[in-house]
Amino acid sequence: MAVYNFFLLASNTFCLIWKIEESLKKLRLQLHPHFLTDFKNANLSSKDRMRQSLAVRIALCCLLEKLNLPILRLTKNEQGSPILGNSSFYLSFTHTRYLAAVALSTTYPIGVDIEMVKSKLHTIQKRYLNREEIESANGSLEKLAIYWSAKEALYKRFNKQPIPTFKDIFVEPFPLATKGEIIARLHQKKYTMGYQQIVDRALPRHVLVYCAHELRV
Repeated sequence: MAVYNFFLLASNTFCLIWKIEESLKKLRLQLHPHFLTDFKNANLSSKDRMRQSLAVRIALCCLLEKLNLPILRLTKNEQGSPILGNSSFYLSFTHTRYLAAVALSTTYPIGVDIEMVKSKLHTIQKRYLNREEIESANGSLEKLAIYWSAKEALYKRFNKQPIPTFKDIFVEPFPLATKGEIIARLHQKKYTMGYQQIVDRALPRHVLVYCAHELRV
């Protein structure tokens, strides 16, 4: 059992993080039959990506069991977002080499993203941040990771609908803390988002950002 964390994100919205420790073979054995076709349809060739893909589906199964919800067949919509049978649940997946996370809401669309804190974020920051965001980050890799994950999470919340560039999502300046809230703007609307840093000596540093709160008017 590799459940790393299970917690409430917002009203009727939950998240489960799975620590990826198992071999590819052991992960295959844990995959629920209702999720097998969806996994095969991903047509992955990299063993590392396969482990991540299996782990996030196992995390979903574990989350459903914890919430006493039915385990239904997993598919994807036209945008590639996960759908659970004919339920009205909203799902979001994310994973790195070390952690897989799934968020589920019974109320409104959800987006979650987990990112490793790595030096590459400094190299590519001009691709996804505007000038004010770069100045606010001030070279902090933790902040750069939060900015990136915030934009990914909001993109997922919108069911992966086209957004011209990530620079069109503006994240307001925020003080860095172990966990906190940030405000993102898109299409002249504001969205409340939450973030938390994952600090564990046994893991590389990660951040997790979620857009699970209702639209701020």
